[in-house]
Amino acid sequence: MTRTELREVLREELVGCEFVLAMWEAGSHAFARADEYSDLDVGLLVCEGTLDEAWAAVDRALEKVGGFDLRWHLPGHIFKGMTQRVYHPRLGGPWLALDIGIFQESAEDLYLDEPRHGRAEVMFDRTGRVKPPAWEEEKHRRTMREALQQDVMRWRSHATFFRKELARGRHVDAFGFYVGLALRPLLSVLGMLHRPDRFDYGFRYVKEDMPAEVVKRIERLCYVPSPAALEERFAEADRMFHETVAELARRGIMPIDPRGFDIPAP
Repeated sequence: MTRTELREVLREELVGCEFVLAMWEAGSHAFARADEYSDLDVGLLVCEGTLDEAWAAVDRALEKVGGFDLRWHLPGHIFKGMTQRVYHPRLGGPWLALDIGIFQESAEDLYLDEPRHGRAEVMFDRTGRVKPPAWEEEKHRRTMREALQQDVMRWRSHATFFRKELARGRHVDAFGFYVGLALRPLLSVLGMLHRPDRFDYGFRYVKEDMPAEVVKRIERLCYVPSPAALEERFAEADRMFHETVAELARRGIMPIDPRGFDIPAP
């Protein structure tokens, strides 16, 4: 079973449910990047108080194409107002999964901002709500500059925590701190430079969104052959972080501390 076949079965089932107000495909498809490894990322807008009915309709659709061998209800989500489940269709092969999020009608934001989430393909919409909202460039830029403040402070405070764990002989802990407290903020500031609308996408789409030379450097930083190599890799990451922050400043992108409380170390 292909993504297209699964999508059509879902659409046929859900368009017949009056309480399902809209259905769209997002995810990699919205960026024209879907391939044979991609999930089917579907969004639904439903009438208030009909979540149980909507999930039952999704289950029915999947049963029509062989059922599923995994169903996971995620306990929380970064998209406010959305509930999410992941299904593995039994006949979908090793990679095909259905990642489906449902918003009730009262949801204020359907997360359709095109610069951040791509252009969703609408399969049906009884409301007219499923369309990209106006992009608030200045608001997003301020959010990014506030995030830059946090990345700079995190770097100055925490980026070398891996050294403590190396000294303690905790090599796994050291690697974890290196990834979480050095590579992640580095990717964030690189995102501000090379993909500002999606600066906070972390390790996602690095190959597609960033220059080839930057990707090559990041790949080297990601692959650490031994604990002894962490210092060398961090020295490279440190240079890259400061180069990037300096370039952002040259482009007028400076950190904002909205409370005026932080005191950055030199």
